[in-house]
Amino acid sequence: MTQKPLAAAIVAVLATAGGPAAAQTLEERVRRLEQENREQATAIERQRRTIEDQKQQLEGAPQRVEQLEDTLETKRDAGDGVGAGWFNNIEIAGLIEVEASYADPYAGDSESDITLATFELGIAAQVTEWVEAMASLLYEEGDTDLEVDIAQITIANAAVTPVYVNAGQFYLPFGTYETNLVSDPLTLEIGEIRESAVEVGFVYGGFGGSVYTFQGDNEVDGDTRIDSWGANLSVARELDAVSWSAGIGYISNLGDSDSLRDTVVDPTDFTGGWTANLAVIVQDFNLIGEYLGAADDFDTAALSFDGNGAKPEAWNIELGYSFEVFGKESVAAVAYQGSNEALALELPEERWLVGWSIGIFDGTALSFEYSHDSDYGTGKGGTGENANAFVAQLAVEF
Repeated sequence: MTQKPLAAAIVAVLATAGGPAAAQTLEERVRRLEQENREQATAIERQRRTIEDQKQQLEGAPQRVEQLEDTLETKRDAGDGVGAGWFNNIEIAGLIEVEASYADPYAGDSESDITLATFELGIAAQVTEWVEAMASLLYEEGDTDLEVDIAQITIANAAVTPVYVNAGQFYLPFGTYETNLVSDPLTLEIGEIRESAVEVGFVYGGFGGSVYTFQGDNEVDGDTRIDSWGANLSVARELDAVSWSAGIGYISNLGDSDSLRDTVVDPTDFTGGWTANLAVIVQDFNLIGEYLGAADDFDTAALSFDGNGAKPEAWNIELGYSFEVFGKESVAAVAYQGSNEALALELPEERWLVGWSIGIFDGTALSFEYSHDSDYGTGKGGTGENANAFVAQLAVEF
C-alpha cells in the first residue's frame, strides 16, 4: 500500500471486514473509472488482490479503510461516472462489525463480552476528472467515540500524469498492516499514524512512492511548526501464477503514532522509525511479512524499557490459504507475531494466532480467531505469564 488517488484512502476502512478484503492492481486503482464492474467479485478474490497490490495504494491505512474504499469504488464503477449529474458522482459505503469475545488474561479472572467493534460510514465524490473528495465517520465501542476518521482531498489524473497530491486528515503511508485475521497485527499497534498532512506521490509501471509532511501532536520543546516528514517506496509485480509486492518506509517522528503519542512523555528530540514489508501470492496461498520499529532509542525519561531508553519494534509473519466450503469462499490463516522493548505499549513479547473467515452472503463475512500471547519476563518488568483469547466476528459491508 502507498497512497492513493483519493478513493484509495477511503475504502481502506472495510478491509477489517472479517478477513477477505478488496483491492485492485496498482494501475486499475489509479484508473478507477475505467475498471470493470467488480460487484460479483467474491470476498476471497478481493482479499487476494488486496495483498497483491494495496501495499502501493493504501500503505499506512487500517484494513477497514481499505475495504470501505473498495466498496465505494465498486459502486462508482457500476454508475455512469463523472458528468452524469452530481448525485451520480457521490457514493456512500459502510461497515458494521459485531464481535463476541472470550479472554483469559495474564492475571485475574477470565472475561467475555459482545461489542459493536466497528461502525464506519464513508462518502466519496469524484468532483472533476482531477479532484476527488472523501470522508468517513468511525465508532468503536469502548475505544473510539463517533468521530471524523478521514477527511481528504486528492488531486490526480492518471491519464495526464502519474503524480498525485493528497491533503487532509488521513492515515500516513507508513506500514502496510496486512492480515487475513480479525486482530490488527502488532506492527500496527506501534506504527499506525493518523494526521492532518500533505502528501505528494506517484504511481507508474508497478512502482509507487510518496513523501509527506505534518506537524503532529507530539511536540518537542513546545515547537508547533511543521517539522515531521516521511517517505516510502513500493513495487508490485505479477509473474504467471506468482504475484508479489514489497515496500519500505521511513518516518522522522515515530513518537507521534496513535499508540506512542499518549505514552511518550516530554521528548527532547524526535525518534524516527522505519518499516519493510513483503507479500507473495502463489495460487491459493498468500504469505505476509512485515517489520516496523524505531530507528533509535527514545530518551529514557520519554519512553523506557528495562531502565534504558526503549527502542520498540514489532513483526508479523503470516500464511493464508483460500478454499471453498460448501460453495462459499473462505480463508484460513496462521500467524506468528512478536515485539521487542514494547512493554510500555502493553504488547505481548510473542503472539500466535490461527483464524478462519467465510463469506456467508454477499458482503457478509463470519470470522473466528484464537490467539495465544506470551508476556515479557519478570526480569524485564512483565508478568512472565501467558494469555489466551477467542473472538467471533460478524461483519457486513454495504
